[in-house]
Amino acid sequence: MSNISTPTPTPAVQCNGVCLLHTILGYVTNVLLGLSVICALITILTFTLFPRIRTYPIKLILFLCVTIVIGYGVFPFNTFFSPLGKDVCSIVGAIIHYCFLSNFFWCSNIAFNFYEMIVRRNPETAAFEKFYHFFGWGLPCLSVVGVSIAGQYGGIYPSKVCYIKNSLAVFLGFFLPGLILVSINSVLFFFVASEIHTTLRHAPNDKESKHKAKEFRVLMSIFVTVGLSWIFGFLTAIVEKIDILYEIFLTLFSISAPLQGFFIFVAYCLNKKVKLKWMGLFSKCFPCCAVDENLGTKTGGGTASTRGGGYSSATTGSASRSMASRQY
Repeated sequence: MSNISTPTPTPAVQCNGVCLLHTILGYVTNVLLGLSVICALITILTFTLFPRIRTYPIKLILFLCVTIVIGYGVFPFNTFFSPLGKDVCSIVGAIIHYCFLSNFFWCSNIAFNFYEMIVRRNPETAAFEKFYHFFGWGLPCLSVVGVSIAGQYGGIYPSKVCYIKNSLAVFLGFFLPGLILVSINSVLFFFVASEIHTTLRHAPNDKESKHKAKEFRVLMSIFVTVGLSWIFGFLTAIVEKIDILYEIFLTLFSISAPLQGFFIFVAYCLNKKVKLKWMGLFSKCFPCCAVDENLGTKTGGGTASTRGGGYSSATTGSASRSMASRQY
């Protein structure tokens, strides 16, 4: 996708220098995209099978996972659709454009939800859901319709990638809205990170090293979940003429952005409560593996691993944040 797209593999015989870097990163990125799709699918399956641990914030994460499954799943194979004709290639290009743009919008929804819950301490964020759906699914349609009316979907030669053919259409239909949304997410992330830092710093009985490790883990999870790894993509486009910076940002972007689904899986599924739910499900088929699903439940403070959500550990230790702790 223009200069901030995932690199498309190019035959090694034509490559040297930056082109070789594109080839290597192209193959690596496709593997990471596949990993993200698998992890996003597992995340969706987990919180569909176990609705009791599916909090409202996690519900928003699942909508983001849908965009990851479709967009990340189709993108690595888009060159295979080009020989099937202009119409097929145009449809595939529109699907990729819509899913990646919708990904941006859902990241903004999640970033705003973080801000409302953790910074403004709003316990009624579910009231925004109709706006979230309009913002996440509806607004990307406007861009797709505009590009479709202009007839700018199709194969990009010589790479034969099915996407937006015109550079101006890419800028107006993808680059500009993506840049605006990532900038907004960055501001919201700053406020959320500041609040989390303050909360953890004043948490009782918390060693300094443990506090720093917990804060880093939570902030990195939020950073990737709200799509801020795309900052590297936009910087790649901006510094395209400066070789060394271009290669650095391209590498960071090509590795971090495709792993969004993987990091969501790690943040939300790799905790004690989710593991106990899966073990409880397996025990129905294999009685010898039976476990008590209440084993991971704590009363009072609690941690992220016992509440079934990704970021409750960041909001414990303060009664005023208990609302956000319960939901995440």
